[in-house]
Amino acid sequence: MNNFSNYRDNGGFDWGAFIAGVLMVITSFLLIRHPAKGLHAFVLIFGIVSILQGIVWIAGYSRFRNIFSRSWVTLISGILDIIVGILFLCSYDVGSLTIAYLFAIWFFVDSVVGIAFSWHLRDLSTGYFIFSLIMNILSLFIAILLIFNPVLAALSLVWLVAFWLLVFGVNEIVVAWMHR
Repeated sequence: MNNFSNYRDNGGFDWGAFIAGVLMVITSFLLIRHPAKGLHAFVLIFGIVSILQGIVWIAGYSRFRNIFSRSWVTLISGILDIIVGILFLCSYDVGSLTIAYLFAIWFFVDSVVGIAFSWHLRDLSTGYFIFSLIMNILSLFIAILLIFNPVLAALSLVWLVAFWLLVFGVNEIVVAWMHR
């Protein structure tokens, strides 16, 4: 039996979903109210995760060197991950700028790919093709704007995460009540 069935049979309240939902909504409002601190938290988390990933790569090197002829790549990757992580932890500005540019470049690449894939719609429907092309060109324009304005890119990232947390948190709260 799955958890949903257990909650319905027992008439229970899903406290885990409720608490998670409330925490997500609170975090969302904190990110919206303090976007700079939210970005700082992203940089901190990315720095820590990068260092941990680097340690994992270096630890894996000893296992891979007897199996793969190019195992040195894991060693180099681990060292680079640790250097990036330390750089992020030591320089909030570098970390913030890097995250902002990565976010903007991600939008740019996604927009270019969207434009390329729009062309297959031309054979299916001219209306859908034009709509998709316009939306992807608009997305490309926004991506270029974000690349030239990294502060806007950083704030956009924080606001998108905040919005996602709000939507997902409200959903979790509703699910908790639905499980009764």
